[in-house]
Amino acid sequence: MASKGLLELLTGPAATNAAGLLGSAAVVFGVQQLVPSFDPSWYKSLKKPSWTPPNYVFPMVWIPLKIMQSVALWLVCTKAPTAGALAMPLATFGAHMFLGNWWNVVFFGRRQLKGSLPWMYTFWASIAATSAAFHPVSHAAAYLMLPTQVWVTIAAKLNYDFVKLNT
Repeated sequence: MASKGLLELLTGPAATNAAGLLGSAAVVFGVQQLVPSFDPSWYKSLKKPSWTPPNYVFPMVWIPLKIMQSVALWLVCTKAPTAGALAMPLATFGAHMFLGNWWNVVFFGRRQLKGSLPWMYTFWASIAATSAAFHPVSHAAAYLMLPTQVWVTIAAKLNYDFVKLNT
């Protein structure tokens, strides 16, 4: 009897849910790994607004946000009534992932402060669109995107201030 319970645990709905959640996290965290790392000395040389958070704050904020995004993606994938109902949520989520990474390439990689602003604003809009697309499928998933929206609002203002101070 005990082995049957263990087998159910390893192959039943809980295992499927865990695998789905891990898959969602792999997508969210993995996509970020596609962005090359950049020389940090350039960023250190920039004039920064007085309210710029210390560097250690960024991973402390982004890691929980990425976890929330992973859960949101998993919720949408598990709650969608049909595969067709996933089209818009997944498209907007994919756009949001692409635009966040592309902003990093433009800002840090190409060092185009002014050129990064339109990408930042588009990234911000893609998060709002993702939350809106998630909402009909899972209210919780939509709400899990909102902290990212708040943080990217702060990041957009910071990006704008960097442009004003350095161009």
